[in-house]
Amino acid sequence: MDLATRLSRLSPLLILALLLLPALCLAQQNLFNVPSADITEAGQFFFQQQFNIISANSGTSNTTLDYGLGRQLEIGLNLFNLDMQTTNGSYQNPHILLNFQKGHTFNQHYKIGFGSQSGLTPALHGHTTELPSFNYINNAVDLQEHGKYFLGGYFANQAYASKNQFGFMAGAEYPLIHHKIHLMADFISGDNDLSVAVIGAAFHLSHHWQISLGAQLPAPTSHNDYGLVLEITQL
Repeated sequence: MDLATRLSRLSPLLILALLLLPALCLAQQNLFNVPSADITEAGQFFFQQQFNIISANSGTSNTTLDYGLGRQLEIGLNLFNLDMQTTNGSYQNPHILLNFQKGHTFNQHYKIGFGSQSGLTPALHGHTTELPSFNYINNAVDLQEHGKYFLGGYFANQAYASKNQFGFMAGAEYPLIHHKIHLMADFISGDNDLSVAVIGAAFHLSHHWQISLGAQLPAPTSHNDYGLVLEITQL
């Protein structure tokens, strides 16, 4: 599949977000797969584009666009699991999701966030329309120059993660070179489609742009694939 064909299959939301980028303002940072407890500030946007590359013939796109409502509340849209190439000879149905996250800050070192990513999986390449849902709560500890650490729990239904399952999630971010290179890793437990660890780093290209690159490793109890994760984030 040539580059032009791959690009033509990317998310319409990504195209819209790229058109809007000159108007986007400061936002917060996410990990690879684990939602952080950071909330987009009131009146600001958050944009993130993720590419998951499993092999030379398999890859997906995940797009997120959020808006801060104030009072530590954000809402947004996701277009997840959009195939850039066919998987086993056929395309998957993408998830079209509404998301929200509410945060509560206890002090400068500790806060929590809880939220949901839920919506519709239209039967674009099959006969069944599904209602995927991922719900979570996350604790975030900010030790400043000693890093940020995350621990929380989630519930995902079968439409979202191949089975109904509760699990835990964890993550860490450590400033190797402050505001330039941050080591970053996260993990989602279980034996569903979400159950992977990603270990890598975030590279701050400017005050507004960050690129993150990580290696995907399957959780020990899952049958997921090894892969590569690339994220482009507008900060």
